[in-house]
Amino acid sequence: MAKIKFSFSDLLNNPIKIIAAIYPYMLVVIIGIGFFYIRNSGTLVQNKIAPKIDDSTNIVTDLPFEDAKIAAAVDLKDFTEINPALVEKGKKLFETACSSCHGTNGKGDGPAGIALNPKPRNFHLVEGWKNGRKTTEIYTTLQKGILATGMPGFDYLAPSERIAIIQFIRSWMPEPPKDTPQEVTALDQTYALSAGTKVPGTIPVVSAEKLYEANYSERIWKINFALAKLSNEKLTNESAKIFFSVTTNQQKALVTLFNSSSWRSSEKEFLEVITNNLKENGFSGKVFSLSSTELSNLFNLLKSVAV
Repeated sequence: MAKIKFSFSDLLNNPIKIIAAIYPYMLVVIIGIGFFYIRNSGTLVQNKIAPKIDDSTNIVTDLPFEDAKIAAAVDLKDFTEINPALVEKGKKLFETACSSCHGTNGKGDGPAGIALNPKPRNFHLVEGWKNGRKTTEIYTTLQKGILATGMPGFDYLAPSERIAIIQFIRSWMPEPPKDTPQEVTALDQTYALSAGTKVPGTIPVVSAEKLYEANYSERIWKINFALAKLSNEKLTNESAKIFFSVTTNQQKALVTLFNSSSWRSSEKEFLEVITNNLKENGFSGKVFSLSSTELSNLFNLLKSVAV
């Protein structure tokens, strides 16, 4: 078998031979790089930030019974003076409400903020604050949020809780700017902070559903009872006959009346209610042909049954 001989001069004169000679080595290198990448892909994309795991035993399953009240007024000095107790309280609130985006150390590196654009605020930096670094300015941010970013409003937190978070955040700031008395007064006038905040009462969802069902069931019973009474009097009571003659859906008509109390005050109000949205309220256009006596008799009858 004849031996194939290559010379260096032949390779220089024929570039294709060069490519053919080094191609097997290039292929081996490419395959090696690909194998290395695949084998270490888990390490390359590994998230080094530990996930925040909430204790499911602390999750509130329903709202508690709470009476409406007025929350304690805010001490306006907390806008200009550091309160160590508030800073400590703010730290705990920050970990619960803010750290998922802003990071445990407030550097904007929280796991929930990775995909946000713009990135969450780094509280250690001086530049880039949209509403400013003063306590009053940050309070406005927590009240309203910032549009077109991932920053929501935290108006569900009590004013004192928001101020606590702000005091904690400002502990990271290099030379945090101070608020003027005029700025604090203006914020107080806007949100009535020194007057206390009205807090609505709450009721457990399950209890609210039962209350709604009880009221709804009672109303349905009253409507059906009134309809049965009108049906029984249809043959002997002229006013009952009129009711059936001017309605297309008697149950809807009674629902219309039970859903409003204004019509009971006068025949004029009664006529306005039964002629409003005739296609949906159960009454027909025949109500317009009623005489004043017929309208008066119908009004008195329905006042007596729709109770």
